Amino acid sequence: MKKVAIFLTLFVACLVGLMAAFPEDATRVAFAVERFRSGLEHKSIVMDGETWHYLDGGPADAPVVLLLHGFAADKDNWTRFSRKLTGQYRIIAPDLPGFGESARQRERDYSVPAQSDWLHDFAATLKLDRFHLGGNSMGGYTAAFYAYRYSSQIESLLLIDNAGITSPNTSEMELAVGRGENPLLTSSAEDFDRLLSFVAYKQPFVPWPAKGVLAQRSFEDSAFNRRIFEGYKDARDVGLEPILADINQPVLIIWGEFDRVLDISSIDVMRPLLPQAKVVIMQDTGHIPMLERPQETAAHYLEFLGSL
Repeated sequence: MKKVAIFLTLFVACLVGLMAAFPEDATRVAFAVERFRSGLEHKSIVMDGETWHYLDGGPADAPVVLLLHGFAADKDNWTRFSRKLTGQYRIIAPDLPGFGESARQRERDYSVPAQSDWLHDFAATLKLDRFHLGGNSMGGYTAAFYAYRYSSQIESLLLIDNAGITSPNTSEMELAVGRGENPLLTSSAEDFDRLLSFVAYKQPFVPWPAKGVLAQRSFEDSAFNRRIFEGYKDARDVGLEPILADINQPVLIIWGEFDRVLDISSIDVMRPLLPQAKVVIMQDTGHIPMLERPQETAAHYLEFLGSL
C-alpha cells in the first residue's frame, strides 16, 4: 500500500508538472473531456471559403436545439448546460463571427442583423429546416431577431438574459459604458477574475491551468472585441421592442436575479410584448445562468421543451 501511495503521489506530481509546462495542451484536454461528458464533439464546416467551428451532439434524428453565446464568449459556454439535453435533443452551438475559433476580419459587419444573416447561412449549410433557437446576452438578442426575420424555421425561442431591450432601470454595465468604460473587456490577464465576478454572481468552476489560458486569450482579444462592441453599441437603434410582438412561437425567458450586465427590469418590457412567454427568475445568479447553474438552467429548459 505504501508503494502504491508513493506511485500515485509521483504520478499526480508529474501530471501537474506537465500541465504547468504545457498549459495550452492541458486546456485542450480539459475542454475535450467536458465536451465528451456532455455528449458533444467539435466539428467544422466551410462557408464561402471560411472555416467555422461548432459543437454538435445528441441523436442525429432528434429535434435540433441551436444555441448562441454572448459577447466575448464562445461555443463552450453551452457545454455543461447541454449535458442534460443531448440524450433527447441534437444540440448545435457555433462560434459566432468574431468570437471563439472563428476568423476575426476587421471589415466584417458584426451587428445583430448581420449575425442573423450569417446564422441563416449556417443553418442552411447544415440543412436545418426547423429548430429550437436560444441564446444568452448578445446571442439572445440575435436569436430573437432571427426568430422575427426567419419565423418559419423556429419551433421555440429561449432567451437567457438577452440584450436588445431598453430596460426601465439602468444596469451597472450601462452606467460604466456611459463613463467610457467596458467591464466586459480585460485590461490584462490578471483582470480576468474581475470580469468573471462581474458577469457571474458566483464564479463558475474553471479548471487549472485552463483559467490562465482563458485569461490570456481574453486579454489578447480585447482590442478586437472593443471594435465589435462599438459597432454593436452604434446599432442599438435596431432594438427588439418593435418586433417582439410579431414573434408567435413559445418563448422561455430566463434571467439571473443579480445580473449586473443587463438589468432584470428588461423583463417588464418584454412581458406585454410576449404574452405567451414563460418567465423564470433564477435566485443567486448573474448574467450567465447556463454557466453558473448549468443543471438547474437546463432543467428549466427541459421542462419548457417538454410542455410544447
